Amino acid sequence: MEREEPEIIKEFIESEVSKCSFCGFCEYICPTHHVSNDRVYSPRGRINLIKSLVLEGWFNGMVEKSIYTCLLCRACEYECPSNISIVEVILKTRYLLVGGGVRLKSLPPV
Repeated sequence: MEREEPEIIKEFIESEVSKCSFCGFCEYICPTHHVSNDRVYSPRGRINLIKSLVLEGWFNGMVEKSIYTCLLCRACEYECPSNISIVEVILKTRYLLVGGGVRLKSLPPV
């Protein structure tokens, strides 16, 4: 990923996550949601956490775990009727987290 300004990244993320209608189609196809059966590990749950992080500045360890357990497989993108680029949103959110000094020490169990 090219180096981008955080404000440009945040605008992109805000634009993408605002498309979500919370229909839930993505949850049925997401492998991490299947394993965990926890909405936090679904694309819809990740979008909610990303909204809280980017728009409200809210952060806790759950954001980090959720963002870094996404497999980036794009299954959710194929199911999304709103055409959200969720993998790009996840990657850009990871970029913002690392830029803010948040680094995943180890992958948490799901």
